[in-house]
Amino acid sequence: MNTLHWRQKDWSGREFALGTMDRPLGNITFSGWSSYDAVYTSAVTTISFKNKGWVDQEVAITYNGEEIGKATSSLFGKTELRLDSGESYFLKSEAFSYNRTVQDASGKILISFKQPVFSFGKGDIAVSDELPELSKEVLVSTSLYLKAVAEHQAAILIIIFIPIFVRNILGD
Repeated sequence: MNTLHWRQKDWSGREFALGTMDRPLGNITFSGWSSYDAVYTSAVTTISFKNKGWVDQEVAITYNGEEIGKATSSLFGKTELRLDSGESYFLKSEAFSYNRTVQDASGKILISFKQPVFSFGKGDIAVSDELPELSKEVLVSTSLYLKAVAEHQAAILIIIFIPIFVRNILGD
């Protein structure tokens, strides 16, 4: 397994850096404050993510201008990445944790995100040595993008529902 590191570049959570201990690999930048569209750029590639929907999402993924697949996810359900080449991958989350894995159709873990409990905005990514370089870049950038979107949506739901919950508990 190769180890990569990711971190938020600022407090807004709208830009992420990806790299190894000794060199940067690429950045994911979201289009705006409220948009879930984003672009991953590295020295050799540009991968774009065009999001449709909020609760149930379909994300079109383009590699250097050519659509290569789609990711589908729901706020409370599973997330699947289907490439036009026929490959399917599934993102799985651990309960009450920021940790996630990317598995192939047989359930084999190819990528594993580890994020300490109180380490907001950064973490490690273990990537299988078996993945070809292009697949690794697509899967790592896409899964980091999907992780960021899911955590941002969860934060919005918490902000919306905590006042309602507190109001119902405490009464009017």
